[in-house]
Amino acid sequence: MRAGPQTASESGAGSTARRTRGPGITTTRLRPAGRRRETDELADLVATLTAVAAALRGGAVPEEAWRRAGVRAPLGVPQRGALLARWPGQSGALATVLAAAELTTTLGVAPATVLDQVATSLARDAEAAGQRRAALAGPVATARLLGGLPVLGLGLGVALGADPVAVLLDGGAGSTLLVAGGLLLLVGHRWTARCVTEARGEVDG
Repeated sequence: MRAGPQTASESGAGSTARRTRGPGITTTRLRPAGRRRETDELADLVATLTAVAAALRGGAVPEEAWRRAGVRAPLGVPQRGALLARWPGQSGALATVLAAAELTTTLGVAPATVLDQVATSLARDAEAAGQRRAALAGPVATARLLGGLPVLGLGLGVALGADPVAVLLDGGAGSTLLVAGGLLLLVGHRWTARCVTEARGEVDG
């Protein structure tokens, strides 16, 4: 069984955008500064699901199994607010957990098996997303390096005894080149940023 929506972002500093993923559940996309916290939250969520499944196999009823994990679950379904309070950066994954819990209660499916499958799916999705984010690190670093080359060029010109700043500010052809170069740099920066953002969107789901 695949765990529905993939893990989404986000809480903490660096949050940028939100999307709705089910009743009362929104996903938020993290910038790099918040990804470590998101990863830690997901690991804790997966461990909790595994612990709840183990308690269920040990004979505990769903409400008691969730209570042992520190989550209120009247009638065997965890409370949305309690889940979000504990894992605020995992709204997408929590939507999957809630759907699975409600499914087991409504259809009488074995909850331990379902929760184990959800935990496994979330862990695999998180691992794959981490690998894709690592693959993006190279292109992002290259884009930043290329963006800084014009400034480096000015510095080299000054170091060689030329006066590139005066040429660029001469009010004629130099200024035209400055404006054109600035516009091209801006367009290139925005295009690169858009490509990276779209790629990260695919990673974060």
